[in-house]
Formats: sequence, C-alpha cells, structure tokens
Amino acid sequence: MHNYHFVKMQRQNTSTGPQTNDNGNRSATRTKRSVAEPKTFWENATTLTFSFMEELPESVKYRIELAVRRWEPFVSLAFELVENGKGQIRIALGGPDSYSAVGTDALLIDPNEPTLVVSVEPDSPSFEHVLIHEFGHALGFSHAHLHPDAEIPWDKEAVYDYFIFQLGWEREQVDANLFTFDTEKSTLLFPYDKLSIMHYSIPGFLTRKKVESGSNMTISEGDKSFARAIYPPIN
Repeated sequence: MHNYHFVKMQRQNTSTGPQTNDNGNRSATRTKRSVAEPKTFWENATTLTFSFMEELPESVKYRIELAVRRWEPFVSLAFELVENGKGQIRIALGGPDSYSAVGTDALLIDPNEPTLVVSVEPDSPSFEHVLIHEFGHALGFSHAHLHPDAEIPWDKEAVYDYFIFQLGWEREQVDANLFTFDTEKSTLLFPYDKLSIMHYSIPGFLTRKKVESGSNMTISEGDKSFARAIYPPIN
C-alpha cells in the first residue's frame, strides 16, 4: 500500500459555518483556486496571532512555533503566539485530515474550533513540512500544482480511486484540490513553481506517464518571492 500524506484547504461556508461529515469529524468545502485569492490576504504590516487548541509539551510547541515562523522573514506581518487566549489562527493536532482555513477565512470559523489542523504525529519526519505548508494556506496561499502551467498528466480514474476509496475524500474535494483551476476567482497568478512547498508530491501511479515528484520540504525561492509580493516590505 502506498503511504502518502495529502493535505487539504478548508474553504469556509459563510452561511452554514463549519461542516461535519457523517462520522462527526470536521469537514469543509475545498477551494478551487490556483495560487492565491487576494480577498483572503491579511492586511499587510499587521500582527497575525496564533494559539494552540490544547495543552502540548513545550518541545512540541517550540517545534510548531519554529515551523510557523519559517514564513516570517518573507512577509511584512508580525507573528504573535497567544499563550492565554485564542489567536486568529488556532492550531490543533490529530484527527483524520490535515487542513487549514485559507487566509482571512479563519475569521469566519467558530472561535472554539481550530483553523489549522495537523494530523501527522510530531515524531513523523513530515511534521514540520506539513505545518509550513498549512501555514502557507493560513497566509492565503493556495496549492501550487493547480497552476495552469503545471500540466500534470493525472490519471483521473486512478486519482479518484485512490483518494475516494483509500483516503475517504469526496469527489468534489479531489476536484478542488487536484484538478480544478478557477480563473474567475484566481486573480493573482505567479509563474508555476514545481519546487513550492505548496505543491503536492506526485506519485507515479496517479499519472498517465508515471511522472513522479517528491515532497518539497522547505520554502522555495519562488515561495519567498511570492510571499514578499503579497506582503511587501514597508519602507
């Protein structure tokens, strides 16, 4: 059995609030955007607060904060950890999925609910990578592999089979996270970056030409340029 960890973007439904699936677990309507949707960006040169939903060992809290702050040198936002309260970004560990609200969509979520969830165990080699990816979504960044220039030769039937029957996703979630490029909503598009930390790994068994690419574990130079453009330095 192939073992890959795919994370999802959470798109908040403003009329109904957080969604749940039949098992009572949090679910969400997933975005259909490419790289970014400006209306979900935080106001530049402001403070973005984050907090933890549960008590965690100090060593784990330190690793989470370190991962979150990997983005800080490339944006004109100040990141502030709220120790005794609820941040705008509320981080939880565990659960069936890793996901994050996209940018300011986090403000639409019940303050008693997390806005960013990491299902990967802290002892996993991909723990920090998933956190950095998810916090990219929290900053308003979308999946890089949805870029129209990616031209990934997906074997759609294999993808649906794997994600629906192996991972338990809905078909609409597969479409939104892997296939759909919504040009009407995506008003900001930078050059395609196959090294972006916001890019899915591509297993060969999910493509027609057996094309493969591994996980991008760090913020790429393209990610840095993109983040600086969205949240430019203040002179």
